[in-house]
Amino acid sequence: MNKIEFKNNSIINKELDERIELIEVDSLVSTFKIVIKESTELEIKFDSDDETKLSFEYEVSKNVNANIYEIRSGAKNKVQYKYNIDEYAKLYLYRLNKADSMRELDLVNLNGVNSAVEFNLRTLSTNNEKYDIYVSHNNRNTSSVLNNIGIALKGGIVFNVTGDVAKGNTGSYLDQNNQIVTFNKEKCQINPNLLVEEFDVEAEHNALIGAFDDDIIFYLMSRGINEDDAIKLLSEGLIVNNLKDNYDKEQILDFINEYWG
Repeated sequence: MNKIEFKNNSIINKELDERIELIEVDSLVSTFKIVIKESTELEIKFDSDDETKLSFEYEVSKNVNANIYEIRSGAKNKVQYKYNIDEYAKLYLYRLNKADSMRELDLVNLNGVNSAVEFNLRTLSTNNEKYDIYVSHNNRNTSSVLNNIGIALKGGIVFNVTGDVAKGNTGSYLDQNNQIVTFNKEKCQINPNLLVEEFDVEAEHNALIGAFDDDIIFYLMSRGINEDDAIKLLSEGLIVNNLKDNYDKEQILDFINEYWG
């Protein structure tokens, strides 16, 4: 698997083959362009001990299936992503955030006919976080499936999620699934938006904010699992849901254990 490792705003390690081109762009904010030329997998790890600002631009080439796995930890993070996906290309993205706080902007452009994205965001929040995710369906028969889950251990989480289909981009599919599990009284908010100007489109969204259902907790406790372990088990299930089998889930579960022991 191709790998890139960041510390603060800089790359400290990379293992890339000819299927991926990495370009560092000169700018005021640390900016990186990643061109995915052939079907492949990419693992990216971020860690920081100071406030971090990063910008990424992805180009997913024609007919490419790209799987990207990201884990982000450390201090306060601000990051912007832009994805340009060409025709008959599909991007599968799994991102786990557990930084001290997050401010994230994701701009996804489905530029080619039959281009697609599956976007899986997971965050373990210990401070206020805000995510703005905007998907533009810029061609026919494009598909976006967004699965955003936040676990608000401390602080609040805001998801602003928008899917945009201009007239003429027929046969497009949009599916937004947003959930925030709360463990405190801070404000959490989900703002789903579907901006559709074409009739021949399938679009749906759902949003859920709240604690785990008491009946589920009670059921697990009736099977001999204590309350803390029941909450941990349910949280693990949400975080690893939709994660492809060929990725190392143990690393993600180690992150969860930092909170539940």
